[in-house]
Amino acid sequence: MAKIDTAAQYETLRKEIEAGEFQPVYILMGEEPFYPERLCALITDRALQPHERDFNQTVLYGADTSVDEIISNCERYPMMSERVLVVVREAQALKKPEGLGIYLDHISPSTVLVLLFSGKNMDKRTSFYKKASKSCVIFESAKIREEAMPRWIESYFHSIGRAIEPQGAVLLAEYAGNDLRKISVEADKLLKAIPEQQKTITVDDIEQNVGISREFNTSELTSALASRNADKAFRIAYFFGESPRQYPLQMTLGFLFFFFSKVEMIHAVMQRDRISIQDAASKAGIYYSYARPYTAAVANYNLRKTMKIISWIKDCDLRSKSGSGGTATEGDLLTELIGKILSL
Repeated sequence: MAKIDTAAQYETLRKEIEAGEFQPVYILMGEEPFYPERLCALITDRALQPHERDFNQTVLYGADTSVDEIISNCERYPMMSERVLVVVREAQALKKPEGLGIYLDHISPSTVLVLLFSGKNMDKRTSFYKKASKSCVIFESAKIREEAMPRWIESYFHSIGRAIEPQGAVLLAEYAGNDLRKISVEADKLLKAIPEQQKTITVDDIEQNVGISREFNTSELTSALASRNADKAFRIAYFFGESPRQYPLQMTLGFLFFFFSKVEMIHAVMQRDRISIQDAASKAGIYYSYARPYTAAVANYNLRKTMKIISWIKDCDLRSKSGSGGTATEGDLLTELIGKILSL
């Protein structure tokens, strides 16, 4: 089955909705709630004029409604309006949703029904899903992989008429993880803080308005380790150790594990396919703009060393969780780990 481009599907639906082209039934679902929530808000905003909503718009919640109530609202005739809008939020809590299959057999042409699953997917094994897949718009939003987040952030800023420096995208990705709603909120803050005529968001803008240090962050730590810059790596480790709430060890170890796992993958692809570091990085899913630290690490740590680093990261994680590290602080454990890595 071909992989669906969530962002592209969203853009297609957004354009249709903004053009006033509505489908009778929308099923909006997925582990990542950002896009489903946006589509639901857009449909709610565009399907009816403000003065039409009192009589023609119904918002229900899955835990507090029933299939019969939903169908009853869907079968109403519009009052001084072109259509009726029925939105069922938290649809994952609806009891016996398969009963809606009856409505799919006789869909009202003057009703727009939206089933919004918050951070969840509909059970695709049910007869209702199979029937819905033939006659409804089904939008599924999957979580974006963390390594793909900087590129997504660049794309998102482009979609709102701005650009962002690659390193700025990396900083935002580190700050928000793969939480698209958090990225959206921070983007709104940035757009309010910088002059309208400024088209590119810089690292300075992010540092000043989001509160992320461009000098002391896990991206800079992995870059320092990749290039074997011991002074910089130890300074960052000390800074993290002094700010354990802002930079918890578990989060830092997660980033290090991800980074060196990708380095290991590049080594494996290079050996398997007999290709260059750059080509192997691309095959490993690393976008060109962000490949430099990975290629530097591949050059400085061979496969055997990389595997040893990954085992040390796991051991550090275990020691921090089990208490076997004794009286060592999070900063002590991180400094010890960095010393071992740089000793290779």
